[in-house]
Amino acid sequence: MYLIIFIILVIFVFVLYLRFRKPQSQALLEAQKSDEEKSLEEMNFEKEFFERSKAGERSQLFMSIASQQDCLMLRSLLYSEGIPTYVEGEHMNNVYGGITGTMTTVVAIKLYILCQDYDKTKEIVENSNITDLSGITIFKKEEEL
Repeated sequence: MYLIIFIILVIFVFVLYLRFRKPQSQALLEAQKSDEEKSLEEMNFEKEFFERSKAGERSQLFMSIASQQDCLMLRSLLYSEGIPTYVEGEHMNNVYGGITGTMTTVVAIKLYILCQDYDKTKEIVENSNITDLSGITIFKKEEEL
């Protein structure tokens, strides 16, 4: 009889140990992530864009871009200035295999911004270090309704 009670007690203590140990192991895994992994998780260009759009702010097509590298650089610049963006077709050019060198555009990458950020965005793009602006088309500011 005492043996059965002892076994049940050991099982109960073991279950409690596993239950409280699990959050600690998750915290340990989180602490072991490299800074690079954490920064990639935190860099979500679209999250604020969709939150603000959902709240009723208007968005517009700001530009079409030929180069995926230029798009990423511009989005990073805008993100660092607190301007949320959304992109369509960012990876479509990778679908067309064998396209290399200067011929990198089959599908134009479309960059969307919130209408109220237009002037600041245009200033940032004009002051960026993109040497070849031939692959970038900036659209006019949409008028308020």
